[in-house]
Amino acid sequence: MKKGTFILLILLSAFGIQSNAQGIIFEHDKTFEQLLAKAKQENKLIFMDCYTTWCGPCKRLAADVFPKEEVGNYFNAKFINSKFDMEKGEGPSIAAEFGVRAYPTMLWIDGNRKVVNRLVGLATPDLLVATGKKSNNQLPGELDALKGKYDAGNRTPEFMKTYVEALFNEGENFEKAFSELLKSLPESELQNPKMVKDIFTYTTHIASPGLPYILKNKEYYNQNLGAKVVEGKLNQLAERSMNDALSKNDKALFDAGIKMLESYNAADSKQQINKLSMEYAARNNDWVSYDKFATNYLKKADKKDAYLLNDIAWNYYLNVSDKPLLKKAEKWAFEAVNLKNTSTNNLTYAYLLYKTGNIKEAIKACDYAILRAKEERVPTVGAEELKKILVEGK
Repeated sequence: MKKGTFILLILLSAFGIQSNAQGIIFEHDKTFEQLLAKAKQENKLIFMDCYTTWCGPCKRLAADVFPKEEVGNYFNAKFINSKFDMEKGEGPSIAAEFGVRAYPTMLWIDGNRKVVNRLVGLATPDLLVATGKKSNNQLPGELDALKGKYDAGNRTPEFMKTYVEALFNEGENFEKAFSELLKSLPESELQNPKMVKDIFTYTTHIASPGLPYILKNKEYYNQNLGAKVVEGKLNQLAERSMNDALSKNDKALFDAGIKMLESYNAADSKQQINKLSMEYAARNNDWVSYDKFATNYLKKADKKDAYLLNDIAWNYYLNVSDKPLLKKAEKWAFEAVNLKNTSTNNLTYAYLLYKTGNIKEAIKACDYAILRAKEERVPTVGAEELKKILVEGK
């Protein structure tokens, strides 16, 4: 096994142990069919984290949301928790069956393979728990009754409001009904305070039928919801478009998101563009562009993030051969260690020192990684393997 592949597996293994210590406990050892059987037996929903290895927001969820104690307390008691890489093993078939097209996507699935709820994108701990609670309280049969009335031709505005809300809450495709609702309402009704909030809530991507209305009436929305709230929403839509483009490897969709971000010229839009462009470059193995966007992002970052610094540095170790670029990544890895002195960060630093030829310092970093791993109660084998290579190669 190659050194890079071996240590990547060790890091992922150690990361999984750390993440689940107090937060969500995932059942990694079960197939989807086994999870479905357990869901029926225990009368619980399956919570499924649908991720990819290249998805930045997926890594954020795993590092910052799933390990939270309050999240773990609810999810471990109420759900059968699972996670699947959508590009490996059972992942592609699961993605096809349940229409997973953007990452991260979180699904709540019953024992009969029915999706009860879904959440797309990076979520806060509060939002994740709230969505979990809503998923447990869905009323079976209510939506089916509404669908029956819709199929029978009911298009009254009050019914359509209820129907769109139900579709949205249960994670089903509501776009067609939402578009019909908007077309059926007079201008005065569209400016009703509740309708303003509903349109704002239901507008979830840049192709949404609600977005043209928000843009056309932007000043009205600014007055009613607050300019910062509206700007944040528009930035979120652009970022989601770019995240969708990442999952689909769709350059046109990605460029549309960039154009939208640039048009609003928000305070942090350039940093969003740098960060997402960096992820898009990594997805396409374009390490020249990755270096450009990563350097710009970290140069302009107000507050450095140890996790992101380490993640970027590790990508340089795996994919870059140019020594000046590796030396730059080595500095970022060292900065990550100073911000958060973990075994993982020390090990990344050690590997970069090794690749740039600084064997003496690499051995020291390995020793620190082993020491921290023992304190963290995670495997030391990755650091020990690297140290063996370093010592024997001296």
